[in-house]
Amino acid sequence: MKLAFSTLGCPDWTVEEVVEAACRYGFDGIELRGIKGELDIRRSPDFFPERIKKTRALFEDSALEIISVDSSASFSWQEPEKIKNSMNEAQDYILLANQLGAPFVRVFGGYIPEEAPLSQGIQQLADNLSRLGDYAYENNVIVLLETHDSFLSGNTVSKVMKKTHHKAVGVVWDVSNCFWTGEPIKDTAEFLAPYLKHIHIKDSIKEGKEAKLTFIGQGDVPVYEVIQVLSSIGYTGYLSYEWEKVWQPDLPEADEAFPQFVKKMKEYLK
Repeated sequence: MKLAFSTLGCPDWTVEEVVEAACRYGFDGIELRGIKGELDIRRSPDFFPERIKKTRALFEDSALEIISVDSSASFSWQEPEKIKNSMNEAQDYILLANQLGAPFVRVFGGYIPEEAPLSQGIQQLADNLSRLGDYAYENNVIVLLETHDSFLSGNTVSKVMKKTHHKAVGVVWDVSNCFWTGEPIKDTAEFLAPYLKHIHIKDSIKEGKEAKLTFIGQGDVPVYEVIQVLSSIGYTGYLSYEWEKVWQPDLPEADEAFPQFVKKMKEYLK
């Protein structure tokens, strides 16, 4: 397994600073979720058509893989216009991923309305993912549904994947999100194993209804158990650190969190 970090953890860094830090701390890849204060990288000059080749070369020259380009697109809306906007956003990100040589684009399932049955929400999401998967396949990219929102558990996500049944659609397992649903780690892994392409790693403790991030090994998420389970199912992809500094600005800086993550994960991976 290889190590990466999401740029959620360093929201003020430039692309150059991201690359330099990744090399310095011993990461293998980067997950793009905003650059230099701009969460939507379509608005970042580094990813404009006239500069995207230079940006890609910066990563390649440093032997860093761009693993995923993470969108905010969500597909449980009841309003057709919102679905259309999410589809357009996801397609834009697919094109960006293709130009950057990134294999994945992350999307969300979103929240199923309270009045709608779960089965209806699963079918709606599967239909939208299938449509998006066709576009992704044409552009040599795989769309990844994150375990999030109304689709937190491995059980629920596996039902979506069975209905989607598309070779250009897979899953990114956010370990902390799933853990707090109460679904056992081993069960989640078994549900997701046929579709699993990528992993988001973070540790946290519960403060009321909210999960507060901690350094790896200092919270309640059984990260070491996750590594063992992933090994048992033959997972060899990336473990991507989501130090969500964007959402929790009081967290310690990335220059403290990132090397701690690498040190702890290398210890676990032994």
